[in-house]
Amino acid sequence: MKQQLVIRMMIVVTIVLLLLVSVLSYGTYRYYYEYESEALLSHATTSAYLYPQAQVGFETPSAFSVLVRTFGYPGTDLTIVDRSGSIVKTTGQRTRQASFSQEQLQQLSQGESVVQDYDVGDEHYLSVTSPIMTNDTSEFAISFTRPLEDLDTLIREIWMTVVMIGVLIWLLALYTVIRIADRFVRPIRHIIEAADEMAQGDFDVSVESNEKHELGALARTLTYLGAKVQQHQSTRNEFLSSVSHELRTPLTSIKGWTETIRGGDEKLSEETELGLSIIHSETERMIGLVEQLLDYTKIEESRLVLYRQELDLVSLLRQVTLQLKQSLEDKGITLIERYPQKSVGLFDENRLKQVFLNILENAIRFSPDGGTLTIRFVQSERVAFISIIDEGPGISREHLQRITEMFYQAHVTEGSSGLGLAISKELIEAHEGKLVIESEVGHGTTVTVLLPLDPSELH
Repeated sequence: MKQQLVIRMMIVVTIVLLLLVSVLSYGTYRYYYEYESEALLSHATTSAYLYPQAQVGFETPSAFSVLVRTFGYPGTDLTIVDRSGSIVKTTGQRTRQASFSQEQLQQLSQGESVVQDYDVGDEHYLSVTSPIMTNDTSEFAISFTRPLEDLDTLIREIWMTVVMIGVLIWLLALYTVIRIADRFVRPIRHIIEAADEMAQGDFDVSVESNEKHELGALARTLTYLGAKVQQHQSTRNEFLSSVSHELRTPLTSIKGWTETIRGGDEKLSEETELGLSIIHSETERMIGLVEQLLDYTKIEESRLVLYRQELDLVSLLRQVTLQLKQSLEDKGITLIERYPQKSVGLFDENRLKQVFLNILENAIRFSPDGGTLTIRFVQSERVAFISIIDEGPGISREHLQRITEMFYQAHVTEGSSGLGLAISKELIEAHEGKLVIESEVGHGTTVTVLLPLDPSELH
């Protein structure tokens, strides 16, 4: 942004400076040239007017010398030309004198002066010719010619000075533009960075700005917004934590009593047994949701703690699949397991079990009856790659980008809170790992868990 702003402003500055330099250079040239032309024209006109009264001639060298002393102009050649434009007498070289066009000869015959600006080789000349009028006719004209080398040198020096000043102004403008752009872009960059952090869920941002214009107001508003959102988040998390704790105790009691009644000696009717079974399963589901809410508040408040210990991931996965055996059988799903002999690292067993249970439960839920579910486990020296591949409906690209966001659900299903994958992602990242989800509509979903291993524990 800063670079683009500087480039655009400097393009404008450059165009303006080029126009100014061009105008000044042309104006300087015209000023000096016209000044010199006017001076020569005035002298030539005066000389032509006074010549008949001076009673001097140019037929002999001595007479011409008197003429030159009388009407000569410093730094110029004096030349007498006839009505055809031919040189009669001159103090300079004939090759340096100007030639006349028919139109210019016509002007001289009508009593008008002629100003010529021309080049001879590499030399630049200015010539002014005025007709000598005698009885309203002109047989001869007096011409003054001067080289313009000194004038061209002066104009060139002025032009170089103007260019150097233009370059200095351009550099000063560049410095000023960079400072101005930095002053405007810096708060914008801070605002963008703060907005990005807020988009990632970190609302503890402060955009400092002492500017009194709109950018300063925007920065202060963003800081205020972050503080208010953080305050509301804290209130919400406190509420969720409090409610979750309050719900967990009675739910645990309900679950315990249903198990006690079902396990008692008294024979229960089929209807009562069915009711207790429903109460027990729904209570377990509610307890799971409460636990997810508690995990969510811990993650939001950065209170999640891992209790690492030596753990064989292969053994853990076998425990999880055994726990889900009934669910697999209920849907007739064939489970294909490909494990190494052993894969040991330092992990929190309960948290990883929670992750794999969640991923596998999702895979079972969305797999078709009689389908296949594959667990593929490969490992390198330092990383374990655990892929869970189902044959479900798949996830569209728009949903896939947000599938691990808190409370987001690609498929709204009963009993789902939209927290499972989000919490799983946080738990994996807490283990310095990574959760990768690949899916395509109609081609199932592959969830891959990458976990770092302790190389010394590998066998």
